[in-house]
Amino acid sequence: MSVATVRGGVPYVLRDAITTGVAPAGGRKVRLPFYINFLKIRVASNDCKLYFTEADYLADERYVLIPVSGPSTPYGEWEGPVETCAGDHSDLWLRGSAGVSNVELVAFQRRG
Repeated sequence: MSVATVRGGVPYVLRDAITTGVAPAGGRKVRLPFYINFLKIRVASNDCKLYFTEADYLADERYVLIPVSGPSTPYGEWEGPVETCAGDHSDLWLRGSAGVSNVELVAFQRRG
């Protein structure tokens, strides 16, 4: 059985350059196309912040900082179980911490 099957089928993938600041001038709101149960984010340049609510994003509070790794690996990575709910609770927000962050986000669909 493949990892994609175990985690819920074909994942949603987003690759983008995330800027600092607040959307629409900076940052990025990510509207997921389905409910998810697992999330993986890779950062190739500059640290990135992940927010789970719009209020936290606007206030720049309660975020997960995804740092760029050291010289031994080419990127920083964060992953973990993340459950989304109906409506606006299926959104995530990203913001570059110190300049433009090149981000790859992979979300796995919740089954059942």
